[in-house]
Amino acid sequence: MTDTASDPPAASRLDAADPGLSLRDGVPVSTRFDDVYFSREDGLAETAHVFLRGCGLPDAWRGGLGTVTPRLFTVAETGFGTGLNFLATWQLWREARPAGGILHYVAVEGFPLSRTQLCETLSAFPGLGAFAARLRARYPEPATAGHHRIWFEEERLCLTLLIGEAAAALNGLEARVDAWFLDGFAPARNPSMWRPAVLEQVARLSGPGTRLASFTAAGAVRRGLAELGFTVEKRPGHGRKRDCIAARFTGPRRPATGEPWYAPPSPLRPGRVAVIGAGIAGAAVVGALARRGVEAVWLDRHGRIAAEASGNPAGLVMARPTADGDVQGALSAAAFRFALNQASRSGVPIGGDGVLELAPDDAVLGRFQDMADAGHLAPISAALVDAGPAGEIAGVALDRPALWHRTGGWVAPRAWSAALSGPHRPARSTVAGLTHDPAGWALRDADGRTLDRADAVILASAMLSPALAPAARLPLEAIRGQITRLAATTASSRLRSCISFGGYLSPAIGGTHVTGATYTRGGFEPAGWPVAVQAEDHRRTLGLLPSALSRLFDAAPSVLGGRAAVRAVTPDRQPIAGPLCDAAGLVDAYGHLRVDARRLDGGPPPFLEGLFAVTGLGSRGLVTAPLMAELAVSQLLGEPWPVDRAMAACVHPNRFTIRDLRRRRI
Repeated sequence: MTDTASDPPAASRLDAADPGLSLRDGVPVSTRFDDVYFSREDGLAETAHVFLRGCGLPDAWRGGLGTVTPRLFTVAETGFGTGLNFLATWQLWREARPAGGILHYVAVEGFPLSRTQLCETLSAFPGLGAFAARLRARYPEPATAGHHRIWFEEERLCLTLLIGEAAAALNGLEARVDAWFLDGFAPARNPSMWRPAVLEQVARLSGPGTRLASFTAAGAVRRGLAELGFTVEKRPGHGRKRDCIAARFTGPRRPATGEPWYAPPSPLRPGRVAVIGAGIAGAAVVGALARRGVEAVWLDRHGRIAAEASGNPAGLVMARPTADGDVQGALSAAAFRFALNQASRSGVPIGGDGVLELAPDDAVLGRFQDMADAGHLAPISAALVDAGPAGEIAGVALDRPALWHRTGGWVAPRAWSAALSGPHRPARSTVAGLTHDPAGWALRDADGRTLDRADAVILASAMLSPALAPAARLPLEAIRGQITRLAATTASSRLRSCISFGGYLSPAIGGTHVTGATYTRGGFEPAGWPVAVQAEDHRRTLGLLPSALSRLFDAAPSVLGGRAAVRAVTPDRQPIAGPLCDAAGLVDAYGHLRVDARRLDGGPPPFLEGLFAVTGLGSRGLVTAPLMAELAVSQLLGEPWPVDRAMAACVHPNRFTIRDLRRRRI
């Protein structure tokens, strides 16, 4: 955080993401930029002077909090570094947090430190020791590219780390920032952090009255901010530094960028949010609301958690990387990271020694190799292993190479769902319809009687969702699935890992293996319950077992039973998470896409005010539900999104209508 002019040092000897951390007289220095992370004269005092007081904290959040809603305040930082600014802000928040307030802290970092390095550098501030220990325990390792969301629920504090190049990371961010800490290394030493593309994103994410502070008073920075609508003033610097700056955003709000049909809705301040459905999607939504202190009215036709598709005895948790590292693969990795984080927080064990995803043929093996060569496996802690090592990991002989998902495994879906929802449990009530009026939403039964009312509604009811929001035209398909329970044998009991092969086989759980699952279209009532177990599906499932796994069982494996349910699946196999719109209104607003698929006009989308959905999770809800719930609730409340804008578009409910318009299907 110095501001002395010098030529940027050569850093060619460092790995691409290596910050080149070195300690000089106890002060952390980046050899990449030849600059210190914080002042030699007392880094904590510098943070308090430059950033906290420079942005008027804590007074700014005592006076009604932020510019989005009175309960929310968002700080954004360029250059997370050692985390010192975050910890100092956290400490102040604990001392001065207003009742009901929520603090979001978003920080960009292109060269993240490791957990060990964080601990080493922050040891200079014993007064922050307890905060540093909690950060270290939750800090991502490895800190791979993308969004990493970390909740400290008891403090109503959320840290979102954006790992990557600053301009690109901020361009992907959807948020309304109340206070900016412009840090990073000195402009002369790290010019890319201060270039116009970065400052333009700072302005895009700011609103009227947004505050800003920085250690640097460099003329180029002051002029750049002024040109973008900030009123900048110099302040006395810390220690030997003559000046620093404070600023307010006083210019016009920057025009929205990106595709307008994916624009965020206006934030709500709901007193009560109805959540319909108590599978893993509904449980995750209730948990996301609870950690923000928002009351949930939770209704389910069975009145219990995970009664239908989320009630299997075991299911796999693993990421689904893609060969080209596209947005779907990145989204899967992000969802997996967030799910593991939530499981760790809630004490839900991930069983098995990882998941071994077998390569059935050379084509799939080549795809796995491409993923490894392109570096797409590191973000999900996976590795490509030959058949021999795969067998050693699994505890049984295997005859195929595999992707070893080290941190994957199996969970008990009902226990996972209950952990996500915390102490909350659903009421038994069948919601047959929704009506909206100026006072909010009425939840009605089949006879039209009002069951309850809420300010907003989140549909997490799988195949029941389309009937509750017919105007949104949710294109869900019902897919029947059945799992089979097999008695363990002496040989099969040696299996330590979950095996994925198109189907899956769990290790023995209390003397029983779980294998499955079938995918069947038609021949059943999509919204019906219960779903009958079929002997033919047991035979089909056993026929899918690779020979190396079949050998673990007797000639006629002992089938102990099974379970069948219906999944809700979308045409592109991605979840639905976000605000619902009137589909006919979308066609009217963006009908020009039939003629010119690249036109980015048409105004804001026709939202069904306060109506959201988290549905269409298919067979991957154990992994995707926590992040999809976090996204939908963040959008509802006007908070920073936990994923970048491209990922949010990938799961947005409007994508189907927009896709059909562009392809001239409607």
